[in-house]
Amino acid sequence: MATSTTIPHSRRALLAAAAGGAAALVAGALGRPAPTRATDGDVVTVGGYLTGTSTTSIDNTSGNTSNVFQASTNGTGSAIFAHSAGGTGVYGTTWGTGQAAVFGYTPGGGVGVWGVGYSDAPGVMGSSSTAPGAPAIPTKVGVFGYAIQDSGARGVYGRSNAGRGVYGQATSGSGVFGYATSGYALRANGRVKFDSASGTATIAAGTKSKTVNSGFDLTTSTKILVTLMGNPGGTTAVQRVAVNTTADSFTIYLTADATANVKVAWLILS
Repeated sequence: MATSTTIPHSRRALLAAAAGGAAALVAGALGRPAPTRATDGDVVTVGGYLTGTSTTSIDNTSGNTSNVFQASTNGTGSAIFAHSAGGTGVYGTTWGTGQAAVFGYTPGGGVGVWGVGYSDAPGVMGSSSTAPGAPAIPTKVGVFGYAIQDSGARGVYGRSNAGRGVYGQATSGSGVFGYATSGYALRANGRVKFDSASGTATIAAGTKSKTVNSGFDLTTSTKILVTLMGNPGGTTAVQRVAVNTTADSFTIYLTADATANVKVAWLILS
């Protein structure tokens, strides 16, 4: 009769073996970062502070038009705040034609997209290019746009149905500044209006001059264009324009007294 060599394990030995295996499993898990996996209905921790060493990815694979991720707040803080120590705070990309990689909308009178740049960096920078690589980042720029596809490319494009497509304001500098080496620094398709920098004046019959208070800081380099909008009589024409830099005014002179009230239009440049 064969004798059994199987040694019966005590309950204490089994528990010790199980504990050792669990410890080895935990140690192995701690040695490698595991990706976070979840599906519809899984729990998301709210109100906590979490850290990780690998990427956390959320992907909507349904193919519908719903948002992949949505955040909102009833307070005055930010719905989403992103920070990077050396890279990009928020990065967006889309393959949809006519779609926006980053879109901002505010129905309450705020700002759709707001950028603030420090240390001479641009607050907002946009690039549209078929060539690889990005342009050199300019310094001391609030918004920088770059496009090089063809002659129809637009570095910055503004559109409005009734308001202002692009608005610029400056206290002492230039509200909008355009520069071109061979093209057009400023090009307009449609009527052009210069508020306050242009206007009309009437030279009364029997007089040959009219003084206009400009409301601007006129200098010796100021240029003023004047044209008659009526017949002053005979061969009378505009003779000259005299600028008074002290009073910030200018006087339009005719070659002779007007025989009737005549209107003149003026435009201040530089």
